Amino acid sequence: MKLKTNFGMVVSGHKEATKAGIKILKNGGNAMDAAIATAATLAVAIPNMNGLGGDSIALWYDSKKNKITVINGSGKSPLKASKKYFNSRGLKKIPRRGALSISVPGVVHAWETALKKYGKKNLKTILENAINLAENGIVIDQYLKNFFEGKVYRNLIKNNKNLTDIFGCRKNFKIGSKIKQKNLAKTLRTLSKEGSRSFYKGKISKIIVEDIRKQGSIITSQDFKNHSTLIQKPISTSYLNKKIFVAPPNSQGLALISLCNLFKFIKNDKDKTNISDYLKNKKIAFKFRDLYCVDPSISKINQKIINNTNKNYLKKISGDTSTLVVVDKQGNAVSWVQSLFEEFGSGVVSPRSGVILHNRLYLEKVSGIYDNYLKPGRRPFHTLCPSIVLNQNKLDLTIATPGDHGQPQTIFQILNYIYKNKFPLQKAIDLPRLRHNNGNQILAEKGFNKKFCIDKKNLSIKLYKKKNRIFGGVTAIKINSNKSLSRGADKRRNCY
Repeated sequence: MKLKTNFGMVVSGHKEATKAGIKILKNGGNAMDAAIATAATLAVAIPNMNGLGGDSIALWYDSKKNKITVINGSGKSPLKASKKYFNSRGLKKIPRRGALSISVPGVVHAWETALKKYGKKNLKTILENAINLAENGIVIDQYLKNFFEGKVYRNLIKNNKNLTDIFGCRKNFKIGSKIKQKNLAKTLRTLSKEGSRSFYKGKISKIIVEDIRKQGSIITSQDFKNHSTLIQKPISTSYLNKKIFVAPPNSQGLALISLCNLFKFIKNDKDKTNISDYLKNKKIAFKFRDLYCVDPSISKINQKIINNTNKNYLKKISGDTSTLVVVDKQGNAVSWVQSLFEEFGSGVVSPRSGVILHNRLYLEKVSGIYDNYLKPGRRPFHTLCPSIVLNQNKLDLTIATPGDHGQPQTIFQILNYIYKNKFPLQKAIDLPRLRHNNGNQILAEKGFNKKFCIDKKNLSIKLYKKKNRIFGGVTAIKINSNKSLSRGADKRRNCY
């Protein structure tokens, strides 16, 4: 949903969330205030994608200081989680769903931390719209109906009565009907009065831990008490005469930076890129990502390494999400991504709190050569990739997208459409995209070959005839040369 006011601009994945952010801007809040109000409402409005039981990573641009800061709201793995523990249970990898895939949720603490450091409003004011929406109910549109009637939800509810107690079963999902989340509303109301302390050290954490441990989780109250939000410096690179900023590890922003660095060296006819080049460079960038995108306390990557990275150096390297972007009238900006990782996360619900827990721990390895194999108390690898672009040291673009491992690929293509091909923001978002998951198969939307020279040697191309959600759901705001704002929202998701 995209709406513009004289107070700034908000773009998010749901109209109710966008309205919540704009209301805050109208009432004197800044970009961070609006971002958290939007994020909290998204947690209610799109419960299959994100929620209080998930994580977040965000970028904050302070217009007065001309400075970008990272708010890392990712949680840690449980203290009982180790290679030895999972191996002793006969597990060679962490289950994709269920209680063992849960790490500590960090988004609630990130909301409050960001507000206290960079906002103007209090948490009580910020959560009003989210509380009202949870109590009064979210309206089922076609987008939500598809998810609740989809394969993932049908499989999860076979052995999970807690999900059906909240959302119901197939007969409940009629367009125009409402889903009320009464227990979630109570949780949000407690947060509005007592702050995040109640979620991590108080009665809410006690309820969640008790509920999920009954379902097999190894998370303890101590794991919740140990949680903190990280305030970090971003990492960046120059690309197409712009400065691209992303979050450092444990975020996969490094993959976007690596793609930009690798493509600096490609020169070809007609200003086009061979798909074989894209496949090759994507594989290199993601191998680089897998080596360095680990817990920030052990990651060896830094800006000096990035600045010295070249093509030869890189070549030596042998879910789902909700997004929002905000720019206020002072020129402050936020790119915020929060997620349960995959659709409905772990599938595990704390019924008394109404909180669905994410499955972020699933990505951690219990074997293999990478440093990000599971250890107690580490922050897992994160697919979240919020981004901000500066042009001549001034804010030019704030952008984010869902799409798990496809996030840096989607943003990279949008950057090229805008800054290389000179397309307006919305057209850049509407244009066809490609994606690579694994092997030598490229996924591409119809029409993409008009922009790329297709070389089918040693690769296959799966063509989608229609725009598809696997290629992302971009939300973006661009600052124009006359200081007006352009907004872009992706019809591949609910961002219209």
